[in-house]
Amino acid sequence: MSGFGKRNVRGAFADGEEETAPLRLNLTALMDILSNIIFFLMASFGAQTLELSSASKVQLPSSTSELSLRMATAVAVGLNEVFVDDEPVGQLRNGRLVNLDKDRFLPKLGDTLRRIKAQQLAKNERPKPEDDVVLFIADKRLKFSTIDRVMKTCARAGYTKFRFAVAKQ
Repeated sequence: MSGFGKRNVRGAFADGEEETAPLRLNLTALMDILSNIIFFLMASFGAQTLELSSASKVQLPSSTSELSLRMATAVAVGLNEVFVDDEPVGQLRNGRLVNLDKDRFLPKLGDTLRRIKAQQLAKNERPKPEDDVVLFIADKRLKFSTIDRVMKTCARAGYTKFRFAVAKQ
């Protein structure tokens, strides 16, 4: 023979015909791993919802968008109040902002957003691009001029990128 033989049960090489150990595959462990992967994939691709108690009365515009929701600093504008992450920062009367400064910005909204940005910078040495995004939740019954004022106040505080919350059709 050529010097290569079959490996016998004890692991020694033999030139003759000896019995080889059968190879066994434990499928139970593999099925457990597969079911865990499927479970986590289903959980991560499931419906994403946002719960803000401040925005409970806000009627969102509807959309057929298939994009997933990513969390960011939430600015909610209802018919009576403006909130940043459930913290009231402004008032509305008849759908119009009240207590604006001389430049027609909401001072408390700007201060709150600057404080959040400073806290994010204190936690991270290098800010992530998603930290500069506002999840904008606005009632569909508001006038554009009101929404425009809130968005310009956010931009003045350093938040120039927006994601708009919509109700899925």
